[in-house]
Amino acid sequence: MSQFSRVLLLSLLLNSHLYAESDLSGDGEEVVMATSDMTNFAFGLGYGLLDEKSLMNIDFKVNIPINDYLSTQLLLNSNYLITGSSKNSFAQSEFSSNWFLSNEYGRLGLGLGVTEMEPMDEAQDTERDVIGQFLGELFVGPVSVTTNYISSDTTLSNVTSSRIGISYYFNEDLRTSLFREKYNVDEIGWRLETYFQPKKYLQMGSVGIIARTGKDYDYLGVVALYYFDYAVSLKQREREFH
Repeated sequence: MSQFSRVLLLSLLLNSHLYAESDLSGDGEEVVMATSDMTNFAFGLGYGLLDEKSLMNIDFKVNIPINDYLSTQLLLNSNYLITGSSKNSFAQSEFSSNWFLSNEYGRLGLGLGVTEMEPMDEAQDTERDVIGQFLGELFVGPVSVTTNYISSDTTLSNVTSSRIGISYYFNEDLRTSLFREKYNVDEIGWRLETYFQPKKYLQMGSVGIIARTGKDYDYLGVVALYYFDYAVSLKQREREFH
């Protein structure tokens, strides 16, 4: 991803009002309010092993509600595969804009973006591609059914691939998901992930463990997410803020 795009997105993030409002109840106890009509920002750091090679990722995400049913999202994912040799080490970035129609039962989304693969070896060319995606999700009590199609044939990221799967919330702040994924044209793999958001830190962060299996793409890693809001459960956050 070009330096211009990075600076543009970071400037947008730093100038947005990203904190939920707070109020005081009659007994002096602070009551925190965070609703879906507020801009929501998340920052993530991850590390794992992709077929015994180090894979690091940095994610920025901004969700911007427009009304009760329509919202938009800006997403920047950067992944760095480190093998010890510049010939097969590279960075992959994806910058996309997604639009969602949603209600209490689910959501539908369309997205358009640019993906870039930049080898660490300067003698190799950087590859760029325009990608489109379709996203759909159905909410049934503690269960979410998800489908996500991405037009790009080549996938490195531990977060980007076409998939279909199911998620179960054991409680408001603990989720486990199983996905069947398609990556690199016709290769199929499975992805199991669990996310937990502790209440003791005002629900401002979560930790996820991700395991993925597939031909040449076995992955095991951990990701930490920080949210610029508070007192929002993981279930509410993921269903309202994507």
